[in-house]
Amino acid sequence: MAVSTAIESVSDVESFIKEYYDAWSGTDLDRIMSYYSDDVVLQIPGLLMEGNEAVRNQFARPFTTAFPGNRHFVKKMIFGPGVVTVEFSFEAEHKGPFAGHAATGARISLPGCGVYEYDSATRQITAGRIYFDVGLYCKPSLMLWLMIAKSLKRLCERTNAI
Repeated sequence: MAVSTAIESVSDVESFIKEYYDAWSGTDLDRIMSYYSDDVVLQIPGLLMEGNEAVRNQFARPFTTAFPGNRHFVKKMIFGPGVVTVEFSFEAEHKGPFAGHAATGARISLPGCGVYEYDSATRQITAGRIYFDVGLYCKPSLMLWLMIAKSLKRLCERTNAI
């Protein structure tokens, strides 16, 4: 795992989230997945994933392939025991294929919010709900994100059918 000390303070939570989002700026799936527990449950609009492998195959791999080097810029954060809510901006360029669609080169700036439950001893996310704002603030990116959501759903349907 990338980190090993327990989360106990504001600076610990901020550090944990920064490390987690920094992992996403690369393409090392093992590093990214080290921040998720084996039995993690993660939900994004239109998709519920249960277990580390589901998150790897249906979320982490497609996003790091399509958006390598993506960045999450934290705007605000609030936390309590075992939970943190993070308002962020997802910034990326569509550089790779995504569920059968070729790269478009489109630059993405997408507001979002994640509610993460975590195990402070293991420093791993045990559950999460990630919300994207694809409304008024990102009209230039809206069609791309609608395509992505539709493609994710088709990819998951094929994965679950196998």
